[in-house]
Amino acid sequence: MKNFVIAISISAMMGVAPSLVVAESLVEAVRSAINTNPALDVATFETRASAYELLELKSEYQPRVSVFADLGAQRVDDPSSLSIEDNDETKFRREVGLRVDYMVFDGHRRANQVYSNAARLDANLYRLLDASETLSLNATEVYIDVVRHLRLKQAAEANLERHRQLAKRVRQQVDAGRLPVSDLLAAEDRVSASELVIIEVRRAGRDAEIRYKRIIGHERKGPVSISLAKKIPRSYEALLKAARENSYRIRVAGIEIERAEYERGIVNADVYPQVSLNAGARKGWDVDGVSGTEDDVFLGFRMDWELSRGGRLERDRALIERKNKAFYERRVAMLEVEELAAQTWNSYISNTERTRSLAGQLASNKSLLLQFDQEFEAGKRTLLDLLEAQRQTFDVEFLKVSAEAGLAFSTYRLLAAQSRLAQYFGVKPKGLALTPTFESRAKVAPTSVFQTTIPALD
Repeated sequence: MKNFVIAISISAMMGVAPSLVVAESLVEAVRSAINTNPALDVATFETRASAYELLELKSEYQPRVSVFADLGAQRVDDPSSLSIEDNDETKFRREVGLRVDYMVFDGHRRANQVYSNAARLDANLYRLLDASETLSLNATEVYIDVVRHLRLKQAAEANLERHRQLAKRVRQQVDAGRLPVSDLLAAEDRVSASELVIIEVRRAGRDAEIRYKRIIGHERKGPVSISLAKKIPRSYEALLKAARENSYRIRVAGIEIERAEYERGIVNADVYPQVSLNAGARKGWDVDGVSGTEDDVFLGFRMDWELSRGGRLERDRALIERKNKAFYERRVAMLEVEELAAQTWNSYISNTERTRSLAGQLASNKSLLLQFDQEFEAGKRTLLDLLEAQRQTFDVEFLKVSAEAGLAFSTYRLLAAQSRLAQYFGVKPKGLALTPTFESRAKVAPTSVFQTTIPALD
């Protein structure tokens, strides 16, 4: 479908010389929202926290070193083992030592912990990217809405001026005796109605400016302008295919299926033997009632294997159901993404057709209004005919402004449905320098992910 272009520019600083006005583009507004809106900071800090929690697992692959010491009085009564001099004598025992433990095999618990946390980090990175898509779309919507209200205000002000001019002409003809006083009252009533429209339009415009400040992060700085987004899909099938392939939400749901399997591996690690390498050294003085010093050094393997424990079968079945839940959540996400793509395409087509139709209708109404005005001056049309033609023209112009804004927004929404809107604007979440490849890297070598450096926030 042909991509119609709408170019709209509204001056936001009335009465100021154009050379002093600095415009704020849609791209600049979106970038400001990405860099300043606290809603995105929430997802950013959650992502960074999950990155540090992944790096924390490095300790699971390192030996645990501990120092111990013992100090206190001890009295031992054991004549069969102690000499007469040492037996039943209170001694001041001292002991100090060093112990090193290293897990050799743990039933793949550590590996599954790394896989699970790496997958969680990937999911949070996609959630952060998805949050940036949502914020970019919200910023686009409020930006276009501000433009729409400014154009509506211009249309309403022009409509009021036309009615005032017509009322002035009617007054002159009433004074000249060519029109009844009732026509003047009718014209002045339309002036009052036009003033009420402006009051409402200005109120709605101020609300739009308030939303703009909340989402963009500052008040509008100058003129604003919009156009249709480029590089949009040419068919619904292309949109649906791209939405399925690129959707961050679907990717997150897929990762959660894998995470459920990793969590099962963590919990079921205790069905395997736990083997560790242990080493240490100890030195003691007057220990266990024996006068003098003693030294111990040890090195060896230790195995712990819990052969049976109740509830394991039920626990495993519960974990399988968790994975099934994640699988069907992905199905739900897929259906919702497909529904969003269909609705977005439908909105785009409808707004395109509506804009075309209203553009043609407005051109016809303007010609009809001009003709009625001429016929009114010639006495061939009544004032009510002319007033009705003015009303219809203004109503269609009002609808056309909103339709054009809706069409512009729907083109950007097409990009958002494919998780491509932030990329289109060339923006990314503040402080994001990590890529969601941690799970795949961990599956190659679990310890490889520990080489990651988490950059400081900008």
